[in-house]
Amino acid sequence: MTAVVQSGNVTPGHLAAWVTTDTLGDGGPPIGQSETVLARLLGANFNTTGDQQIALPGTVTKVNITRIIVTNASVSLTTAAGGFYPQPGKAGSALVASGQAYSALTTASGLMNPTLTSAANTTLYTASNLTAFSIYLSLTTAQGAPATADIYVCGIVLG
Repeated sequence: MTAVVQSGNVTPGHLAAWVTTDTLGDGGPPIGQSETVLARLLGANFNTTGDQQIALPGTVTKVNITRIIVTNASVSLTTAAGGFYPQPGKAGSALVASGQAYSALTTASGLMNPTLTSAANTTLYTASNLTAFSIYLSLTTAQGAPATADIYVCGIVLG
């Protein structure tokens, strides 16, 4: 019996795959399997209207964005409102509308799923329609006082 050798580390969220006989390696992300967290922005600033980039992994080439989760608010987000976009400067068809309020987040243990637009629900996202293969949080109205929250972009990897 031959020992199994690992050729390197398997990236978290990736599958292990046989590289050669008796050798395991990184097999890449599961394609079309199920929803997963694609990217995250921890400590997003909800007191600015500037763009905040959420980069998707470079190993993914096509994705169906299924939802965005916002949680762990540092304060009650009574004023903050804004959307998510495929390009900086609020350009492109919004994934979440510019008027989305985050007032449901009143404690750090609160969680909300901002409403995805019809464009987000019907678009296959690739490097050609996402600048720097990223999503941008861009608030229309800042909180007015220091405020942060964590953002998770979820989807299904299609390539």
